[in-house]
Amino acid sequence: MRKIVAVLGAVVLSFALGCVIRTEHKINAHITLDIRHIADQATDVLDYVEGKSDVLPGMEPAPAPVSSWYDRLPSFRLFETAWADSLSQTDSPVVREIAGKMRERNATIAALKKEGCLGENNRGYVELRECDAAKNPEKKNEIQKTLAEENKDRKALYAEIARLNRELPGVNVTKVERIYALERMRRAQAGESVQLPPAGDDFTAIQSSELGKALGAACQPDAWVIIP
Repeated sequence: MRKIVAVLGAVVLSFALGCVIRTEHKINAHITLDIRHIADQATDVLDYVEGKSDVLPGMEPAPAPVSSWYDRLPSFRLFETAWADSLSQTDSPVVREIAGKMRERNATIAALKKEGCLGENNRGYVELRECDAAKNPEKKNEIQKTLAEENKDRKALYAEIARLNRELPGVNVTKVERIYALERMRRAQAGESVQLPPAGDDFTAIQSSELGKALGAACQPDAWVIIP
């Protein structure tokens, strides 16, 4: 009871002082608190896939959505922290299996991107691009086989991530695909081919970024570009 009284007192004080917490956004300005959790998961998963981390964190579901006024009350976070600490991680064997296969394939995918044979589209998948190696029918078949295997795993990964975060409003496979596409574009190396997002908040954020400025007139919605 004393803890509840103390918390309520802190809430009153927060109102009196007009305390407001500003949300920091990880990838683009329009990403909300509710789906920032998925963006954080994307960073962890891709770090593991690319060999930047040898540990794949547990894929716990996101906390329940909160109202805007709740998010602005620092004192209420005492309840949130205690609640979150009491939860056990919900590990996903599906994510671990898929990420493991993608990790084994990553060196091949990276090499094909460097050659210009594969590009990252704005839906979170790799696409075949024109390159010298693909002019050889046998080599092209090998590239297409690798592409098909990679995209099959990505599709399954996105479906599982969407399932883990199904309690969040508006989250579906398409939303997860877009988040992963943006994260992969952020990681793209110079000389690699990527497809810019369609017209909307994602594209606007990129257009005003250093990448957008470097691309100049080539920076157009849905356009395929080479990272400078």
